[in-house]
Amino acid sequence: MTSAVTPEVGEVMVFGSEGFARVESIAEKTMLGRSMVCVELFVIDANMRTTLPVERAIERGLRPISSTDELDAGLEALPEGRYQSIAWNRDGRLVKDHYAHGQLEAMFDTIGSLLEVAAVKKLNDAQRTLLDRARRALTMEIATAFAIEQDEANERLEGVIGARV
Repeated sequence: MTSAVTPEVGEVMVFGSEGFARVESIAEKTMLGRSMVCVELFVIDANMRTTLPVERAIERGLRPISSTDELDAGLEALPEGRYQSIAWNRDGRLVKDHYAHGQLEAMFDTIGSLLEVAAVKKLNDAQRTLLDRARRALTMEIATAFAIEQDEANERLEGVIGARV
């Protein structure tokens, strides 16, 4: 494995835009005639299991839950507009693809970019859905990292978003 991400069995991690996943097993498997290290994940939000090569899981955004310092920095930057603004093109592919990487910065960029759009016009269904999904994912990550209830994490995020709008 060439990445700094080293999943351990039983660990709960962020799995890209899919949300949280618990590492069920890590084993060497033969797929398409090649031997590779695979990780079996239980994706909590989707209530499903998936097995894929570790490298592919990392490409799809498998990462440890962010630290409280990282989350505080992102929450601090959001109302100040210190995030990467991404234009919503015709089908929103740029924003959706950026969010799909699953990195913490991508969540803040997505929320910030959609809040920019919301400040000048009503969000369409796809924009509203993506904003809600990003808010939910960030709320879950805040709650997990700070060891607080989801309601409290949601209030914290909404307080920051309210300061932005």
